Amino acid sequence: MTTAIPTQDTTQDKGRETTRMPGPAAAPHPRPRLSSRARAGLDAARACSAVYVVLHHTSTALPMPPLLTHALSLGQEAVMVFFLLSGFVIFANEADRVRDLRSFYLRRLRRIYPLVLIAMGVSTIVWALGIIQSGPSWRSTLATLFSVDDLTSKPGVVSGAYLNNVPLWSLSYEVFFYAVFPLVMMLWRKRPNATRHFVGAMAVAAYLGFLWHPNHFLLVTAYFALWWAGAIAAKAHLEGGIRLRAVAVEAGWQAALTLTAAGGVLLAGFHGTSSYPFLMVRHFGVCLLLLVLLATPARTALGRLAAGWAPIWAWVASISYGLYLLHYPVLIQPAEDFGWRVWLPLLGVTVGCAWLVECRLMPLIPRPRAGRPLNVSAPA
Repeated sequence: MTTAIPTQDTTQDKGRETTRMPGPAAAPHPRPRLSSRARAGLDAARACSAVYVVLHHTSTALPMPPLLTHALSLGQEAVMVFFLLSGFVIFANEADRVRDLRSFYLRRLRRIYPLVLIAMGVSTIVWALGIIQSGPSWRSTLATLFSVDDLTSKPGVVSGAYLNNVPLWSLSYEVFFYAVFPLVMMLWRKRPNATRHFVGAMAVAAYLGFLWHPNHFLLVTAYFALWWAGAIAAKAHLEGGIRLRAVAVEAGWQAALTLTAAGGVLLAGFHGTSSYPFLMVRHFGVCLLLLVLLATPARTALGRLAAGWAPIWAWVASISYGLYLLHYPVLIQPAEDFGWRVWLPLLGVTVGCAWLVECRLMPLIPRPRAGRPLNVSAPA
């Protein structure tokens, strides 16, 4: 999830752990927790996505064979995986307790902001050492602190991330998703089907608005449909398994969103596969493909494969958020100056810093009280 993108705090409750699914279709009997295979699959997806993002940024900073560079060119698609995972895990863990807004927002605040502040501090140290040439600006500092930063390659961006720590851009999307999730859940409990169509229609309308008048709010509103697709996939999984008909509404709106983005290319022009506006076609299209993939037997096969390496996936996933936020200033920006000779040692430093922050510093921060969540493995 980032990772990588943050999703849920670790839980290690023993014995039989259950939860009641919320909403209009809530059953009178408690739902069982996610299976060990499902948790392994989530960990594997989160771990692989985080590692891929690190390798992707390495390929942009250091020379590699063209074929390998091309294979590592899908870093933003890996972030779309994080969005789907985040929606899945947040729904599984929080849907039955999100009515307590204060507790929900405090849990999300605790999960996101300490590491954001640490990442900004690390970037400041790297800049003070002379490795980052351009100094901080008030605009990028405030944009990062208030989670409205984004990639500057898009129009309508408030600011880039603090000291060009590029991965921070996705946190502004996650913060928005967390902010609106309780509100969407209020609607969903009363009118579930209408809410699902409302989310999709709002995403398409927001992206059309973005094409006309680019701004950060419209863009993150459009991307909420990706996150919500992960949430509905979690609901389907907890109710017996993900089938295409269970996520057909979300898949349909993702297809509409992809076609809308493709129309945006015709309006705004094609400036490369990695640039706006075609970049959004890639984002929405890969979400559609992943959603359909989750509804095929391939999901079961991948889960079975991941279960064989569950301890490894769980460990990497447990530090994936720290790895995601810290690898750019600790590893990538120095490597741009000093080349391959520092990459491997700094990779070790990056992993060590991520472990220190995630496994030693974060547990020191008190957790807001909440009901028992599903056991969905380590934090993202």
